[in-house]
Amino acid sequence: MRLLDWIDRGIRGIGVFTAWLTVVSIAGYGALQMLDRKLHLGVSSYLPDLSTSLLFILIFMTFGYTYLRDGHVRVDVLRRHWSARRIAWVEIIGGLFVLLPLAAILTYYGWDSLMRTTKFAETQLWAERIAGVIGPFLLALAGVIVALRNIAFLAGKRAQGAPEQSGGLHSGE
Repeated sequence: MRLLDWIDRGIRGIGVFTAWLTVVSIAGYGALQMLDRKLHLGVSSYLPDLSTSLLFILIFMTFGYTYLRDGHVRVDVLRRHWSARRIAWVEIIGGLFVLLPLAAILTYYGWDSLMRTTKFAETQLWAERIAGVIGPFLLALAGVIVALRNIAFLAGKRAQGAPEQSGGLHSGE
């Protein structure tokens, strides 16, 4: 479990770092564009798709963080009435048969796209394609962590299932 906690902290650290870096950069670029329109500096023409690239990087690099924090979108119509054990089983099955295959497909195509990037590609394209590989890989790691934590919960070795929620659907039977 210590190894899982260590990987969890790494995924969360990468997610928070990426979020701060990209959000501040997007805000700065937006301000630069506004100044450019008013002062006619001519700088915004050099970086036409920077905001879109940064948003792509933000989304892909925070998949794993979001899943570990239970921040992804769910329809809780049925789930809110389920026991913690049933939720743990659904998380394990969903993780193994939906999340991990999806992460594998995204990583595979991300890697293929990265390998097709030529040495003449722009820096932002390289950054996008690297995020397209690392982000889904981090999501897969997060899925493995959640599945193993739920297995430990079902075996009675953990007090609650995963991903952990505040006020927790997983906090009891």
